[in-house]
Amino acid sequence: MVYKRCCLSLKGIKKTKGGEWIEDAILFGKYRLLRILGKGRNGTVYLARHLELDEYRAIKEVPKSCVCYQQFRKEALLLKRLRHPGIPIVYDLEEENNCSYLIEEFLEGDSLYGLMKQKGHLSQDAVIRYGIQICDLVHYLHSAETFPILYLDLQPRNLLLCHEQIKLLDFDHADTLEQANESPNRYGTPGYCAPEQLREGELGVYTDVYQIGAVLAYLLTGRGQDERLKKELNGKLGTIIRKCLHAEGRKRYQSALELKQELEALYVKTTSLIIHFAGTHPGVGVTHLAIGLCGYLQKQGYSCLYEEQNLSNHVRHMAENLKKEADSYGIYSVFGLPVKPRYGKAIRLTPCTYPVVVRDYGSDWKSGAEREEAAAFFLVAGGKWWEQKKGTEVMDWLEETDRIPPVSVIYNHAVRGAVRKSAERFHCFRAPEFPDPFCQTQQTDSFYSMLTETMLPLSKTEKAGTLWESIRAIFGKKEK
Repeated sequence: MVYKRCCLSLKGIKKTKGGEWIEDAILFGKYRLLRILGKGRNGTVYLARHLELDEYRAIKEVPKSCVCYQQFRKEALLLKRLRHPGIPIVYDLEEENNCSYLIEEFLEGDSLYGLMKQKGHLSQDAVIRYGIQICDLVHYLHSAETFPILYLDLQPRNLLLCHEQIKLLDFDHADTLEQANESPNRYGTPGYCAPEQLREGELGVYTDVYQIGAVLAYLLTGRGQDERLKKELNGKLGTIIRKCLHAEGRKRYQSALELKQELEALYVKTTSLIIHFAGTHPGVGVTHLAIGLCGYLQKQGYSCLYEEQNLSNHVRHMAENLKKEADSYGIYSVFGLPVKPRYGKAIRLTPCTYPVVVRDYGSDWKSGAEREEAAAFFLVAGGKWWEQKKGTEVMDWLEETDRIPPVSVIYNHAVRGAVRKSAERFHCFRAPEFPDPFCQTQQTDSFYSMLTETMLPLSKTEKAGTLWESIRAIFGKKEK
């Protein structure tokens, strides 16, 4: 079951025979129920907090009277044996008189199906990047035990994108190779299941390979696969996908690992593009402008993470106001934008990598300028007459220092002539007034487009290029 950002409240729900739990109920002496994450035909998923560990869990409740109960237990026991970053962690399986409970890792994100509904289709680079992760997951299933575990229902609704990490959900149709072929039942989603699933032919690892190809075709084109679609799959990636989709299993890739290696040969791995924001002094609107850039990049189809590197605690205040919880990555989702507060060195979180990371240093402009990992540094300066002296001092220091990323200056609420005085030394911009950084307008789009297109070269040793060119180097060229 996919865990969505918008959830149902538990408030007012009564616990009756065969019903649901009341708000703040304690399960098994250690899990406090917070709210309902989702409901399906087979049960209900709750968000809970482990009282001793202070960590969130997803608890799937399935009545023993459910017709799929035995399948649920089989899925739970299978998941308990598996350990992979792309497979939700199963912590426990609990029981009471009427129901069983699967205690899982809490995940937050969008299915690839939901992502495609928003974007239509993905760039080739994104398809390859996600395809490599899917292959790695499927190869793990095929090689984790003595007999390969076939997933048998690979489709966009069962693939969750959680902070650029693909997670595989809903293992209710997964089975070992031997048992899958002995079973009288055949499962699969129309448009993604392999021909042998429809014709009751022999299943194999090539069956999951077919489904990987069908998913990649959908991500690349936004359409379900058919004979006409296969002819439209051009280039090296198209050739790879068509081989996955061959009607005969023996003519497909014979392992997910082989397919993964083909995709890796096409993909140029790049580290995250890091962008720093800082202000000449407190209150000049650094957070506002940094979040606005993240929102703009998200709107253009580029995954971007906002990281708080200052002591303002704005992210936690926003999350508290919206009643949001951080996931295992320490990341909150605020109006669909992933934002990460500042954590102390003692905190250990699940690592994740975003292609673009925007870091907000507040008024600590020296830290923002001296960090060498940044590809670009935006200095936000106050435009009032009494703020000019401090801004000049900061820019003098930046101009005399060699070990800094390329600098662009953004004036917020600038008076006449303020930008002109610094324009000879740096690229300078005047920020428009916009009250909500999470709400993009035509005016803000024009401003951030200008900001990214006309930046200084991204390094002193490279040829001149814009920030957009670096972003496209990571994501691939965005198709119109």
